[in-house]
Amino acid sequence: MIVRVKENKVSKIKEKREFLIFLMKIKHHIKIKAMLSKYIQHGNTNVYTHSRNVAYYSFLFARFLDKRLSFNINYEILIVSAMFHDFFLYDWHSVEGRPRLHGFRHPKIASQNAQKFYNINEEEKSIIESHMWPLTITKFPKTAEAKIICIVDKCCSTAETFKRA
Repeated sequence: MIVRVKENKVSKIKEKREFLIFLMKIKHHIKIKAMLSKYIQHGNTNVYTHSRNVAYYSFLFARFLDKRLSFNINYEILIVSAMFHDFFLYDWHSVEGRPRLHGFRHPKIASQNAQKFYNINEEEKSIIESHMWPLTITKFPKTAEAKIICIVDKCCSTAETFKRA
């Protein structure tokens, strides 16, 4: 029993380390963190923390699917797309400075900003633009990475919104 608990702790530490390595590979990560930390996303959670949560839990979910069902996940695309999925750079809670219908429009704005700042590829762009499905009905998540982020984003958003601070 004690051996199994130690193995689980070691496994979790290894997973966190592997996730952080993927995260640090993102060009200008520190600058992105500063930009996204300025804005509140859900509850008291800022956009950077929300994006990191979505990236981390997407990573864990993808690892689970890989181990159990032999999914072929591209972790770099998964983490980059999750980190930029809400890269809209404005306070959506304020009427001033934000587009109307934020929920419908921010995926496109986020992908455009990510394109300018990070030069994302077409698959990452598609994932970012489809993360709000079914709200953005014409942007269906097509890849496993897109579906994972779409699901995990909704779970994280719900948890952050109802979290008591």
